[in-house]
Parts: sequence; C-alpha cells; structure tokens
Amino acid sequence: MVTSRRTLGVFILLPLLLFSAGMSGSSPAEAYSQEELIQTGPFVDSIWIRNWIDGEEAVQALVSGEIDVMDSEVPPEYLSELLEVEYVDVGRILRNGYGCLSINTRKNPLNYTAFRRALAFAFDKRAISEQVFAGMSEPLDSCVPKVNPFSIEGRLPYSYYDANVALGNEILDSAGFLDANNDTFRESPHGDSFDVLIECASSSDTAVQIGEECAQSLQALHVNATSEPVDFYEYLNRLYFHGDYDIVFIGKSWSDFDVDWLAYDFCGEYVNQPYCNFPSWANQSYDQWRNQLLHSTDYDEVYEAAIEMQKVWVYECPMIVCYENTLLTAHRTDRFTGFVDDCVDGVGGCWSAQKVRLRTSLGGPFGGTIKWGVSTHNKYNPMSSCSCYPHVLNNLPWDTLIRQGPDGRDVPWLAESYTIETHEDNESVLPDRTRFTFNLVRNASWSDGTPLTAEDVACTINYYREAPGNPFRLDFGDLTAAYGQNPYKVIVEFSSESYWLLHTVGYKPILPKQLLDELGPDGWQTWMPNPFEEPMATSGAFNWSATINDNITEMKANPRYFYRPNRSVPNNISTTTSDSQPDLLGIQPLTVVVTSGSLIVIVGVLVLSKRFGQQ
Repeated sequence: MVTSRRTLGVFILLPLLLFSAGMSGSSPAEAYSQEELIQTGPFVDSIWIRNWIDGEEAVQALVSGEIDVMDSEVPPEYLSELLEVEYVDVGRILRNGYGCLSINTRKNPLNYTAFRRALAFAFDKRAISEQVFAGMSEPLDSCVPKVNPFSIEGRLPYSYYDANVALGNEILDSAGFLDANNDTFRESPHGDSFDVLIECASSSDTAVQIGEECAQSLQALHVNATSEPVDFYEYLNRLYFHGDYDIVFIGKSWSDFDVDWLAYDFCGEYVNQPYCNFPSWANQSYDQWRNQLLHSTDYDEVYEAAIEMQKVWVYECPMIVCYENTLLTAHRTDRFTGFVDDCVDGVGGCWSAQKVRLRTSLGGPFGGTIKWGVSTHNKYNPMSSCSCYPHVLNNLPWDTLIRQGPDGRDVPWLAESYTIETHEDNESVLPDRTRFTFNLVRNASWSDGTPLTAEDVACTINYYREAPGNPFRLDFGDLTAAYGQNPYKVIVEFSSESYWLLHTVGYKPILPKQLLDELGPDGWQTWMPNPFEEPMATSGAFNWSATINDNITEMKANPRYFYRPNRSVPNNISTTTSDSQPDLLGIQPLTVVVTSGSLIVIVGVLVLSKRFGQQ
C-alpha cells in the first residue's frame, strides 16, 4: 500500500530540456559565460550562517550589510523601506498554499452542490486580493496551488474570481432555495429554515476579513449567515475529528509539489478518517480517478488523474479557495550575484548557495564568504526529529539521487539516469511490484576522499527501512529490496506499483555506509555529531567547518565536490558587457527509461512542513 503522506513530490522533466531559473541580481558581465550546467557550483569559498534572525531584525541586518541574504519571508510592511535601499533586491514568489473556506458537506443545505457553487460565484476573490492583500495575492479556484505544475488553474472554461451575485441567486432559485415564508431569507428545497455560521481565527485580521466577506456574500444571496471570530485551534480540532461546523476558514501550505494527497484529503473513503477530508465530501466522479493517481507508474496517467480530479473538485466546491498570496524574499546585490529565485524557498534556499558568486569587480566569480541570515537552527543529524523546522541550508552537506530544481522540475544529482519497470515491462519483476534502477555519477566522493558508490546508496535505503522510529521509515514500508548491482548501479524494488515511489527514494539524503554500520539500527537516535570538534564525512557542496561565535557558524565549500566548477580555466569567465540576459542554467539531461511507454522525467519534492494554518 502506498503511504498516505508521502514526504516527496513530483515534477515534469523532459529529456534534453533546457530551462531558465531566475537568477536574481545578475548582470551579463557577472554571469558564467559557458552554457553552465545547473548543477555547477559552488563558487563561493564559505557561508557564514547567522541563526535565529527574522522579521524586523533580519530586515535591518540586511539593510546594514550584516547579512547578504535572509532565508525567511520579508514582512510586507517592510517592502517600501527595502525598495528604497540601493543594494537590496526584493523578490516575489507565489505561496505553495492558500487560504480557503472548508464547507461541511454532511449538513443540510451545505450538502447541495448548487448551494456551494452559488456561494463560490457570489464570493469576490478579486476584492480579497486587491483590498485585504493590497495586491499581494492572486485569486485561485483549484485545490492545487497555481505554482504547482499539476494545477489546472486558468484552464477551465469558467472561474469564481469575480463576484456574480446574480448568477448565484439564479442557481439557488433553480435548485429550489426559495423564501417560502417571506421572511427575506431562503429556506431549503424541503422548506426548512436554516442559518449558516462562518468561523474564523480571532487572532488573524485576514481570517476575520475573509469570514466577513463570506457572510456578506451569503447575505447577498438572501441566506441567513453570520461570521464569528473564535479560537483557531478549537475549530481546527473539530476539523481533524469531523466535529460539527458549517463553514470555517483555514490556510493550507505545502513544501513540495506532490499531489498524491488528492487521494486522501477529498476521497469518499476518508469521510470519517481523522485528519483527512475536512469537508466530509464524497463524489463518485472524483473517486474513480483515485486508483490511477496512486498506482500508475506512468507520468501521463498520473497527470491525467490529477487534472480530472481537480475538474470535479472545482465544480463541486467542497472548499472555496480564496487566494494564493505572494511571499517576499530579499538579498543584497553589492558583493554577490547569481542568486536563484527558487519557486519554493525564494532566494534564501540551497540553489542560491550552489550558484551565487562574488562580483568580478571584487575578484570574482570565485571566492568570498557570503553571510546568510536564517530564522531557525542548525541540524547536524539529517535523521533527527525536532520541534521546529530547521533551515534549508542544513541540506547542503548531503546529496540525493535526484534534486528539485528552482522551477520545480527534476534535476539529476547522484543519479545520471534511471529506469522504472513493472511486471508488464519485465517479467523478472514480480506482479504488483515496481523496480527502479539508478545509474550513479562516477566522480562523487565523501569528504574524506572515499568514493561514494552504490553500496552507500543501498545501505542508506535499507537503513531507513530497518531503523526503529526513524522519520524516514514510514516511507519505506513497501520496500522489498535495495542493493548495488555494481559500484555505480543501484536496484530498488517495492511491493506496490506507484509513480510516487520514485520520490520516496530519489529525495532522501544518502549517508556513508561506514557511518551507518557503526551506528547500528538504533544509533541514529543518539547520534549527535559535532562537526566542529571531529571529522564528519559528508558528500555535499558544503560542510560544517567552524563556530564563529554563539550565533554564527561557518560552512566551507567542498573542494572535492563532483559538480565543483573548474577554477583554473580563466576563459570560462565572461568579460562581455552585453545588455541582454545570459543564457542561463542549461540543465544536464536526466535519462529516464520507462520500458512500457514514453520517457518521463518528473519528480521533485521536499518535506511537508506546516500543513494547516490560520490564513
């Protein structure tokens, strides 16, 4: 059975594809002149990480030059100030999430599709974006955010963006919602009086305004409705366990683009399942695509299922998505260039660390120490669990088989290519199983000089399956085998068929076999490495190197890194002064063979972070 909460997600990748990832703050003269592979890097010598800095403190540190980039979202109230600073660039990315109204479809008359659609048409999403967010959001209809490659947004023949109260009233009239007793409020088609309560988080001004807008929209439809600000966590608990409510406002966020959650968050099979299907909605047309979404190994079939499910969902409106807001990121441009505006992490993520470079006027593009402000803490054991989300730079010391690119598409990393096979493709694969064969790069090594081989990859995957309590263990419940066929070829098999299993393997950090053998199955829990006191074998672009003071730690670039640029060839560096943007980040093709059909290349994902919020 496929795990219901995959930590990894999916993205389209095409063979021999070249794409542009926004490289913020780069002038043509500063760009690496050759058709640079997106993997190439790092260019800087080191990163100084300043922990526990965000909000106003981070903004002021950026303005003063104490840090060059901040990993946290810039509070919108500081936008005008930052736009006035000469050497600060502000980037904007759409949130991989949204605010929405969850409707209890168990209750009469909320169980009527006509009622929910009438509300959706009457609700003014564009006004929310313009007035509540002052233009810092966009209307959204689909349950899959617009930023996600799987979203159907903008491709339907209708939308709920602009208020259309007249159409909403027509829909209710046609469905039999009439004012039979002349009290100015509609009754249900059975003649019953009803009222609707919208609950929103009292601690969020945005939530309160959304609740009021919803109540006003229903009132415009001649429905007796009120909005009440209440304790968020009290009604969130009711949602978790399918308690009583009419309409509530919540926020949903993802840190990946995986959409297998469509099979759990809205399928009829889960109307009574805690933490699933908040609207308690069941629809046969939607549910019929579930098996294809979860159990096909073909990207086109998975994509088709996701699109068809969204078509039904948007029409039926078990939730009404209100907005997808814009997040602000910021960095300085006086010393470094080449920042990458990652679609999930903005300029404060790992792609900027990989690609940023010193300005040529300061002796670049190689060398220099960039100062990074991060809002949380360092994490030296990639398997440890913690109460708060560690910053993304903690991923830099470790490599994965596949990595999510800046635009959400897949990028080959330790794996140059892979094949996906089922019994239909290869009779040696048992029925109802999936086999992945990964071909590894041949120049990766650990920081102690030991080659990174298939033995390390297979040992890591088996360790995650066997280690009691390991946070990665849940994803490997269907794993049946992982072994090295030769030093640079890994075979991984699962006892189920699913496209999504690719990411179960592809995005996990690969650790040294020697380390895992020393730890033993239980040792991961007590492993507390101190990389500043003792050697720690890693493979990534950077490794922990020094403690500067109580708040600042240093990561140094790995001199053996297998994607490290050749610093000894001067003609690799551009000296042109063209006004055009450089041809940026040609991606090395990741060869994917799916023996039963067309080439796929689609993957990508991170760890699911805070899923539900107040807005």
